[in-house]
Amino acid sequence: MGRVSGTGVGRDGARGERRPKKPAVPNGGNASRNRGDVSEMQFMIQASNRGFGVAKPYGNGERYDVILDAGRRRLLRVQVKGSGCWRQNGFSVDTCWRTSRGRKPYTPDQIDFLAAVYSGRKAHGRQIWYVIPVRALGGTVEHQALSVWNPAGPPSPV
Repeated sequence: MGRVSGTGVGRDGARGERRPKKPAVPNGGNASRNRGDVSEMQFMIQASNRGFGVAKPYGNGERYDVILDAGRRRLLRVQVKGSGCWRQNGFSVDTCWRTSRGRKPYTPDQIDFLAAVYSGRKAHGRQIWYVIPVRALGGTVEHQALSVWNPAGPPSPV
């Protein structure tokens, strides 16, 4: 038996030593789904820090991601949308959900608020949040994305 030569899979250079395996990517590498999960968790932390009771529905059967207890027997349904991509002077998020028959707008019967967050590298470790009543979105299929533009460009580091 000779020494392993070359840079085969899992080998480090000519020494033939094993490299540590890369960690597995949750959800089979579905980056969009992971970003959504992280955005939801960030929103729940921010809402809790502001005094809201926070609940997460079981499963993915509802159009809302988070339930906020605003007190006085008032529960608010929130759909959280995250973006890590800064384009020119802003970012955008979808304001609709998809079915096999196309896109459908969120309606006041499904959610009360849409929370949009930008947390990409140009945010310099910060998060930029917008919480918008769903009634302000118009509830029409033509409004499929919400674009938030900053004429001053991306946020500057603090």
